[in-house]
Amino acid sequence: MIVFNTTFHVEEEIHEEFVEYMLQKFIPMSTKSGLLTSPRLARIFGKEEDPGYSFAMEFQIASLDTLEQWNREESGAVYAPLLELFKEKMVGFSTVMQTIEY
Repeated sequence: MIVFNTTFHVEEEIHEEFVEYMLQKFIPMSTKSGLLTSPRLARIFGKEEDPGYSFAMEFQIASLDTLEQWNREESGAVYAPLLELFKEKMVGFSTVMQTIEY
């Protein structure tokens, strides 16, 4: 199983609006085709050098090919409104991982 994680750092004054947007808009838009599944939004705790809050948005994906398809066909429509809404008050980076079965 492939895990697609995006870590976001948001300014303190928008963190509640950010969480609401992620739950009400971002997750439904991301999963509507069924290519991304099992969404999980989590707050990251730790010592922050910058003020604000960090969150991890995680999805499961069947394969790297499926992720490439989602990126080609859907990611622009999902990320563009997020970036437009929160602009410079949010930064993020994505990580793709493979689950190790034991």
